[in-house]
Amino acid sequence: MKIIITVFIAITSMTVFAQSAKFNDAMTKAITEMDSAKTAEQFLAVANKFERIALAEKNQWLPYYYSALSRTTATFISQNTSEIDAILDVAQKHINVADSLMPNNSEIVLMKGMILGGRIMVDPMSRGMQFGMQSSMLTSQAMTLDPNNPRSYLMMGQSLFYTPEQFGGGKEKGCVQLQIAKEKF
Repeated sequence: MKIIITVFIAITSMTVFAQSAKFNDAMTKAITEMDSAKTAEQFLAVANKFERIALAEKNQWLPYYYSALSRTTATFISQNTSEIDAILDVAQKHINVADSLMPNNSEIVLMKGMILGGRIMVDPMSRGMQFGMQSSMLTSQAMTLDPNNPRSYLMMGQSLFYTPEQFGGGKEKGCVQLQIAKEKF
């Protein structure tokens, strides 16, 4: 009986290790592809790869996160604003799954803010106030979750830098946050 249990544990361990190695390889390849992407189409193609990885590894939050990141990045460089909301709807769905798997993660909270920033681009005049405030609150939440995360300060700095002074932003306020981000990187 001990031999059967030992063999079972060994086979199970090898299977888990093989799946883990396969997951790591797939993620590494997709992240490398994302790093070299230059167009919205390339970012969407790699987002689809992350989505396929996520479907195979349903308990891993990273493929959902990177799918959302790739889709959101695609919207920032896309010339077609009519597609942005649909792309960001999928990104939102994926980041919500990531959040359910890894709650209270500052990177996930920041991604939620980035998605809102992408939604502003569709119609800045009508969406800026609503989504800008929500994005700022999420960025502040991310800063609270991980005060040492430089991306929180980078995102806050960019937001303040491009927000008019009459709405609480301005170049000076933005530069303060950008300097903090630089020090934390």
